[in-house]
Amino acid sequence: MEHDFNPSSGTDLEHLASQLDRAMATLARTEQRLASPQILPGETVFRDPKDAYHQITLGAVLIQYGLNAHHACALDGLLSMTFEQLKALAAEALQIVDKESDDDDETMGSGLLKLLELMPTRLEQFGRYAEWRRGFDRYMEKTRPYLDGLTDGDLHRLAGRPPSKKQMHLIRVTCAYHGIAFPAVPDRRAAFEWLRDIGANVKYREVRS
Repeated sequence: MEHDFNPSSGTDLEHLASQLDRAMATLARTEQRLASPQILPGETVFRDPKDAYHQITLGAVLIQYGLNAHHACALDGLLSMTFEQLKALAAEALQIVDKESDDDDETMGSGLLKLLELMPTRLEQFGRYAEWRRGFDRYMEKTRPYLDGLTDGDLHRLAGRPPSKKQMHLIRVTCAYHGIAFPAVPDRRAAFEWLRDIGANVKYREVRS
């Protein structure tokens, strides 16, 4: 940034020094922000302000056993499993782990951490599906009464509006999870019909192995 210097004013040096101080402070804040831990692409981020107290309190317990934010997706996957799926996973894990290294005094917390790190890919697949499923279910729960009551006139009006940001986001994550091509959705009606048809399909694909 260039500044015009006018020695006759008698205040230019003080003014420039003040500007320099502000610029240095801004730079320091920027460096601090960029140096903070970054969430990697694909990691689950839980940011619901109304649940912040529970998230912080529960997180404080988990980190005492060595878990951190990078385990969130795998932990989500583990907690979303059915009992039969969990038994199959545990049996598979027992074939991998060295039984002679097992410690009889091992806690559930340390065992949980070992399981999450022993089979991270499998558990993260379940976790990504669980996150997608919750988002999709919330969308359908909120919109189904509205969608079921749409008339032909309502659909015609939707065709004159662009897809909403929420629709596009849900379509993107649905396509990414299922590995399908992004559809042509030129308007809000097309986006609605695509999401409605996907939601009406009871043959969801299973978690990819």
